[in-house]
Amino acid sequence: MTTFSIQSNVDVSIKGKPLTIIREVGDSIWQLEEQSTRRIREYSHRELLDLYAQRQLKFKSGRQLERGRRDIGEVDFVVQADSQLMDDAKLRRLYAKAVLGIPASKAVMVPIIRQTWEKLGMPNEPPHFSTVCRWRRRFLERDQSIVGIIAQDLKKGNRERRFPEEVISIANDSIDITYLTSERKTQQDALDHAENIVRQENKLRPISAQLPIPTRRLIRSLISEIPAYDRCVARYGREIATKLFRSVEAHRTTLLPLERAEIDHTRLDIMVVDDETGMPLGRPWLSLCIDDFTRCILGIHVSFSPPSYLSVAKCMQHALMPKAGLKEIYPSVSQDWFCFGLMRELVVDNGTEFHSKSLESACLMFGIEIHYSPRKTPWFKGKVERVLGTLNRGVAHGNPGTTFSNIFEKGDYDPEKHAVARLSALREAIHIWVVDHYHQKEHRILKIPPKLAWENGIAVEDIRLPNNPDLFDAIVGKAYPRRLTHKGIEYNGLFYNSPELANLRRRHGDKLDIEIRVNPEDIGSIHVISPDKRQLFKVNAIAREYAQGLTEWQHELCKKYTARQLHKAPDPSIWLEAKEKIRLIFDAEKKWKKKVVRQQRASEKKSRNSINAQVVDAEPKFFQVAPLPLEITPEGTPDIAIEQRVVRAKPIKRFAPIKQNRSEITLTKERNSHDE
Repeated sequence: MTTFSIQSNVDVSIKGKPLTIIREVGDSIWQLEEQSTRRIREYSHRELLDLYAQRQLKFKSGRQLERGRRDIGEVDFVVQADSQLMDDAKLRRLYAKAVLGIPASKAVMVPIIRQTWEKLGMPNEPPHFSTVCRWRRRFLERDQSIVGIIAQDLKKGNRERRFPEEVISIANDSIDITYLTSERKTQQDALDHAENIVRQENKLRPISAQLPIPTRRLIRSLISEIPAYDRCVARYGREIATKLFRSVEAHRTTLLPLERAEIDHTRLDIMVVDDETGMPLGRPWLSLCIDDFTRCILGIHVSFSPPSYLSVAKCMQHALMPKAGLKEIYPSVSQDWFCFGLMRELVVDNGTEFHSKSLESACLMFGIEIHYSPRKTPWFKGKVERVLGTLNRGVAHGNPGTTFSNIFEKGDYDPEKHAVARLSALREAIHIWVVDHYHQKEHRILKIPPKLAWENGIAVEDIRLPNNPDLFDAIVGKAYPRRLTHKGIEYNGLFYNSPELANLRRRHGDKLDIEIRVNPEDIGSIHVISPDKRQLFKVNAIAREYAQGLTEWQHELCKKYTARQLHKAPDPSIWLEAKEKIRLIFDAEKKWKKKVVRQQRASEKKSRNSINAQVVDAEPKFFQVAPLPLEITPEGTPDIAIEQRVVRAKPIKRFAPIKQNRSEITLTKERNSHDE
């Protein structure tokens, strides 16, 4: 245990921020320098003492008070439960203090030890000169702490087994064969097996070399030496053992925001419909990144494709960049989303989307260290797992279209039939929940809102950002090798070119092998990396009117529609025509799906039926009208259009059937032939 004092050149931490005491500039006024920003702060001596008393000031390093004092780096352990040991340590302390400051000479120390013994009367005889010297040395090594002179009685006793090595080896083998198995046999089974082996061995030995029979106590002691985790793995399996012996305390403790972040995916328990067509899209996937220290949500991404590198990259991009223009996009959001920046560590699971070279290169480029949690150990990133469940319950559950997380809670509820949440409305609801609810509500563990924890834990100058946002887009994009020619760069039937690429060809050659990065959600532009890997260019598509804002999936749909429906060769102008026709198809489907239009068409159909019913009244032989009671619309007025319904009846035959027997038909045919 080391002691410190308030003096210059001493490193301290105030509220978790490292500082260095520089000098005393006034009457009990100290200047401290922040180690990260070199900003000078001034505290009075009383303020420093108050911070220390409130456990907010801690000494990190500094000059020791006395030279030659050794700093014990181990954890001090005092056996306070054993009063006899403490009483003995107090007695030793009095002898050690009596000889402090005097030479380690037998002639000088023995009389002092004798005088101290006569005053105390304990123990029965005065302690030896060398014993008191040893007490004094240990007492000083521990900064005059009683820990250094407590008797080490725990180390006493016999440390060797009374059984020979042959018996211990047989007992260990019996434990491995019988006890540490998936059949989970008992300790008695292991003892019986070991005893049987020893007896068989003794039959081959002379009487003078007989082995002792193992006891139950030996088997129990050998089993207790095996780690509990290993015993559980052998008897119950690794997965159960890992789950039973997991420990939240084993997680890495963070001290600052953006020091560690966790990212994961979940499928929301709600059915969503498309904004344009109104068709059910299914259950969306949500990717979420959370800060470990403040519990603030750094970024999200909603999509309908399974978790992939693209969803991870989009969530990371949203987490790193400031949320500018949030209120313009979602006017219902009242607060600001203030959390963003590059984290030091990123915790992920072992999904294939996280084992990507592009993601690894992006994290290495920005100084982010990726930590992969072990297989089937969700508690290693428990914070993001917990907030995903909370968000799912807060946004999806209880709303129309929910699918319920438990199938037994579903009952007769049809989520596709009740799916009314549009994709844009779902995204807005998620933003409202994150910004206006989760960040503002007091956290159960932190005891303060995550927003306040973020504001108190980090300053603006401490937030790291990518130096070039376009560089980040290029890093997280999908990489493809391409050749640059006078036509530009071809990707999926589209050509990209710009004056910068022409200058690049003039410098490096007519035909260049380069690397491009593509964002599948917007193929209107690509990023081109120069052959020397020193320059980055953002190049737009030549057919910009067609490709701007177009996703790769939409582009494939236009190509298929052109080939199957229009029967024309691939060309951007033809694709633009197909894009417009597909849009018209979806617009027509959208109008058809609208509730008002459906009601209007039903009303028009019933009106036509009523008109037909009036016409049919003139010919009652073919149709009959069945009256219906009036139905009341939501506005409270009767719906005249459905006042009657027409029921198709069997038609009444006008003429009696003409019947002829076979002989008459034959005679008729003969007459006709004779006339001819």
